[in-house]
Amino acid sequence: MEVSLEELKKNKLNSENLDIAIRTLNEVGYVILEEILPINLMKDIRSSLEERNNQNDEAVTLMSMPFLDPRIIDNSLAIQIIEATMGNKFFSSLPYGFNTTRRDALYGTIDGGESDTQWIHRDSGQLFPGFPIALPVSKIVVNIPLVDFTAENGCTELWPGSHLIVDPPIDVNDPYHAYHVCSEERAAALPSIRLIMPAGSVIVRDMRCWHRAMPNHTDETRTMIAIVYLHQFHNTMGDHGVFRSGIPEEMWDQMSDRVQSVYRFHSVTK
Repeated sequence: MEVSLEELKKNKLNSENLDIAIRTLNEVGYVILEEILPINLMKDIRSSLEERNNQNDEAVTLMSMPFLDPRIIDNSLAIQIIEATMGNKFFSSLPYGFNTTRRDALYGTIDGGESDTQWIHRDSGQLFPGFPIALPVSKIVVNIPLVDFTAENGCTELWPGSHLIVDPPIDVNDPYHAYHVCSEERAAALPSIRLIMPAGSVIVRDMRCWHRAMPNHTDETRTMIAIVYLHQFHNTMGDHGVFRSGIPEEMWDQMSDRVQSVYRFHSVTK
């Protein structure tokens, strides 16, 4: 969906667009907010990530700027949608992840082979497998493409509405069961889409959606940020030892109260 200049200026979706976003997330399983982040920020993160990868060590920590830029870890429009669907006590963890696909990327297959196309999977299964209806979302991932996502560079294939499918797992003894592998035959009978979008867009997705990475036919690495948000009941007891990584005090002190609430189960390190 397109976000107006007024909404970007206010860092808030208007009531009509918020309703559309919530309905789309609930019914389709994802919503895309197109080009809401500056391209220069995407370039800065890509550059820092490449520097980190070239160092082969922790010389460039993910617990620093630009990775912890508030526009990334506290994206107001994405948070507005998440709060409307999971309440305001959800939480997340740092550092967040990156998903990348290169020209030579290969994925394992269930039969032990290799393929340039990833298996169809969910990032998270149904809360109660075998229950005949899908329950409300309790795990959401926010993806941010650092480059334009195109069919040529392997943008994700996704099955709209698949978050509501309650089919049992293919085989509970399957070594790939942990990845919530979905039926290729079942998927072939359902419509899918490619997540074509410009860099700086933000996609808010129910983690139960069926999807897969596709082959990258370009020389540019296709990279996106992945930040997972969980409903409060996933840590009902408020265990502050649930995440091993600590947030540096100098970064914590720069975070707003809302960000500190989202990452409240992390320790703060000197």
